[in-house]
Amino acid sequence: MSLWVLALIVIVIILLSYLIFKFIDGNRDFWTKQGVPYVHGNQIFNNWNRYTFRIPFHELDNQMYKFLKKEPDIKIGGTTLFRHPMLFILDLELVKNILVKDFDHFINRRGIEFSDPKFELMLFNMINQDWKDLRVTMTPTFTTSKIRRMFGVFVESGEKMINFLQSELKKSSDSQLELRGVCGRYTMDVIASAAFGVDSQNFENENSPFAVNGRKLQDNISKTLMIKFMLMILFPKIAKYFNMGFFNIDAINFLESVVKDSIQRRKELGEKRNDFLQLMLEAQDENETIEQLSQEDALDQYDKDAKLEDSKKVQKMKLTDDLLIAQCNIFFIAGFDTTESLLMWASYELALNPDVQEKLYKELLLATNGSKGELTYDNVNNLEYLDMVVSETLRKYPAAVRLERKCNKDYKIPNDDYVITKDTHIIVPTYAIHHDPAIYPDPDKFDPERFNTDNKASRHPYAYLPFGLGPRSCIAMRFALMEGKVAVADLVLNFKFSPGAKTNIPMKYTTKGFLKPENGMWLKLESRN
Repeated sequence: MSLWVLALIVIVIILLSYLIFKFIDGNRDFWTKQGVPYVHGNQIFNNWNRYTFRIPFHELDNQMYKFLKKEPDIKIGGTTLFRHPMLFILDLELVKNILVKDFDHFINRRGIEFSDPKFELMLFNMINQDWKDLRVTMTPTFTTSKIRRMFGVFVESGEKMINFLQSELKKSSDSQLELRGVCGRYTMDVIASAAFGVDSQNFENENSPFAVNGRKLQDNISKTLMIKFMLMILFPKIAKYFNMGFFNIDAINFLESVVKDSIQRRKELGEKRNDFLQLMLEAQDENETIEQLSQEDALDQYDKDAKLEDSKKVQKMKLTDDLLIAQCNIFFIAGFDTTESLLMWASYELALNPDVQEKLYKELLLATNGSKGELTYDNVNNLEYLDMVVSETLRKYPAAVRLERKCNKDYKIPNDDYVITKDTHIIVPTYAIHHDPAIYPDPDKFDPERFNTDNKASRHPYAYLPFGLGPRSCIAMRFALMEGKVAVADLVLNFKFSPGAKTNIPMKYTTKGFLKPENGMWLKLESRN
């Protein structure tokens, strides 16, 4: 190859790279033409770090939020993601309108086209009337009385986790253990039992089939995946044609086979268990609606906000086996990360705040003394300080760092001339709101007292969004909270946490995931028994 040909190839590659970058980075004048304050990513971080995914996701949102909030009384701000315009919502009353009051204008999340139709059946990805029908069908599955039925699943998995940690602690020469993996094992064990009707065996064998395939779905964030995500946004039809997707298809097929086997076994043998899968099977035959719930399931504000205003127009969707399997899959994909994150960060903050840890331990000790040292649904559900610790953990480390919606019909912002046009993508920056010093003074401090009765009442109710709010909020919120509380209680009752030589202080975050620690979560443990 001659030098001229080589030089020409290099020039073509450079030119193509430049044109691709300009295309992806384009559309910068979209918001300024509409008179909307605009922030571009390179005003915060350089383009190389952004496009090579070297900036943690939460930090990019947080810095954009701070940049836009410099303008007083600002309600909205614009940015672009891979040339797609995105509207940042900065005003909490407007957040309330979008998520609840005027939800009929913002029904759907960002649409992503999948090549495999099974992904279109997941509640998370459904849109419009199909989503409404399935949401109403599934809502009774996650009421208080149904979570009470599943409480034994949490307790059983919690006991496995404690036994595993006691065993690992005896093997450790410095009493330091990596907690992220252990929290993941607990979460996976709960989901395997509750949603798939099987024993994950991942505490006994980290290479059990369920554990191996579960990790394939969770240890999935990479630069390759982010490039796929970018292509699916920019060129959805082409991405669908080439079967691009987020999830490891072998792992999804494994989970589907597990659910099918469990369904067949229960139908043939009449086997029943107190778990999510059983409740879904019962929902195939029942006609229970949100209006027919028991007294224990009286609606709180979260439920009232989540209720569809036009529910009388909604038809219960027939739960076919394919639909049921799809919900079990999304239960694993979405549910794993939330609880693993909660347990991991709660352990970290308790280690760094021994006064908080001791106060929580005393509350737990007093509560369990009245139940012969055992956790019950009622004593866990009624522990105020445990709830405050969990709430503060979810404030500081929300598993979903942002909420996204898509405007489905033009919407005029109240008391403003601006109209959000149809198909506009909306960002509610959860992490940034949770770290706004005007809402939460000294936001990097871990302070459970933010969630005592007086402090909660003094704050805007839409300043706390770990599960979203409104009809499109997390349907499994109660399940996730009870699962997390049981595990936190188990951990604190059995171990004393403190920082060790391997503990990251301050914490360093990886870019391979949302709010995940770099190099794991190492803490020092001391058995209380």
